[in-house]
Amino acid sequence: MEREKFFKYSVLTSTIGLLLVVLYLLLPFITPILWALIFSLVLYPVHQKLKKLIPWATLSALILTLLTLLVIVIPFGVLGAIILNQAIELSVHLLNFIQNHTYQQYLSDLEALLKKFLRQEQVDVFLNYINSEEFRALVVGVLKSTSQQLLQLSTNLFTFALSFLFKSFIFLLTLFFILRDGEKFASFIERFIPMHEEDVREIFGTVYKTVLATAYGSVVVGFAQGLLGAIGYAIAGIKYYPLFGLATFFASFVPPFGAGAVWAPLVAYLFITQSIKSAIFLLIWGMFIISNIDNIIRPLIMKIGVQMPYIVLFFSILGGLIAFGFVGIFLGPIIFTTLFSLFVIYERRILK
Repeated sequence: MEREKFFKYSVLTSTIGLLLVVLYLLLPFITPILWALIFSLVLYPVHQKLKKLIPWATLSALILTLLTLLVIVIPFGVLGAIILNQAIELSVHLLNFIQNHTYQQYLSDLEALLKKFLRQEQVDVFLNYINSEEFRALVVGVLKSTSQQLLQLSTNLFTFALSFLFKSFIFLLTLFFILRDGEKFASFIERFIPMHEEDVREIFGTVYKTVLATAYGSVVVGFAQGLLGAIGYAIAGIKYYPLFGLATFFASFVPPFGAGAVWAPLVAYLFITQSIKSAIFLLIWGMFIISNIDNIIRPLIMKIGVQMPYIVLFFSILGGLIAFGFVGIFLGPIIFTTLFSLFVIYERRILK
């Protein structure tokens, strides 16, 4: 009997130890693997319907993986490259604009602008500070730091491109095998969870519904931000505002700036080349309307699919985003809803 216990605990300890080693080995690839898990859950209903038309699960998984490549990976890669390139070009343009104007020209333009909003004595106090050596040293330091960061960003573009390609490959490869063998793998894991079968399926179902609700919420948020963005761009006098609205829709999915990666450069463009009032309007519209709509719509959409208090959903999304990055938008709600499911199971199985 003692020998059997020793053998059982030895196997359990070895299994846990090797599992931790495996998790450590997978840590560099954890982000694309998590995204593959999330996308596999979103595509699962389509995969099930496709398998009825195509009996071969491998072909169904391959078709959905290729569609993901064409519809998601390539467009987002191109959009990210365009946004990054435009950000660099805008920064270089700003630096050239600064270097080609004298300090006195800036003071004259700034004084004319301030006189529209402030009294003369307030303008004089502000200009005296700007003329001080302390402020000039601060400006020089900021310009040097910005130039160095732009140079470093330009030199790291090739590294970023290679990293994106490698992670995309890991994501697509993992997605294919999860779609093809996911049900077998889930059944294998289910046998090792020391809980009733219906409780395990309840937890799996909760995770599934949470991922779907979050994914649908992201699409609705992207559509709302794109529409509101196009409206704001049109009011501000931006040409090709439908195109920028479409770019805002796609940018809403791209961390860390989201829709701000589109409207913020447009604010700078308006401030430099056109009306300052239009730039201020678009800045306010972007901060409080376009970007802030995410905090309103996403929890409401998720509340429909996941039965959790609104405030808990809000903090689960926000906390997940801060703790885990963009993938935390999914991980945060999954953690909270799984915890709630465990509370319900504990109450049903133990307290009653």
